[in-house]
Amino acid sequence: MLGRRVLTLGLLLVSLAATALAVSCYECDSVNDSNCGDDFQPDDIAKTDCDSMELPEHLRAFYLQRPDTACLTKYYRGSLDEALFVRRSCAFGDLSVCDEQPDPVMPQLGFLGCVFCHKDFCNRSTHLVQVHSTVLSVMLILVYLFNN
Repeated sequence: MLGRRVLTLGLLLVSLAATALAVSCYECDSVNDSNCGDDFQPDDIAKTDCDSMELPEHLRAFYLQRPDTACLTKYYRGSLDEALFVRRSCAFGDLSVCDEQPDPVMPQLGFLGCVFCHKDFCNRSTHLVQVHSTVLSVMLILVYLFNN
């Protein structure tokens, strides 16, 4: 019984540690590249190693060390009859809350939501609702621990 809990805790820690590693992400927006939109076609989309990117100016004052990185997909729409605007990029720092600021390319559009992910090129998905594998792992482990 104790061995199972130690193994479970070890797996959880490995899973959480893996999310802190740098990732490579797709970098595009659907206005400048139609393949970046809702019907994502990754063939000619730029790829970026997030760890090699310079930390954005507005975040430098908040972090003494380089913050964690992730891939990000943000969604915007003006009205129901307008096409979905999608931006795919790297994200830095606090990954619990998405920055809802207007997009610089399409500032008139309303923010719909975003998805963070922590694996290479995982921001290819166009689904607004995604369950991150680490969150799912933690939930399953907690259910297991409390039921035993």
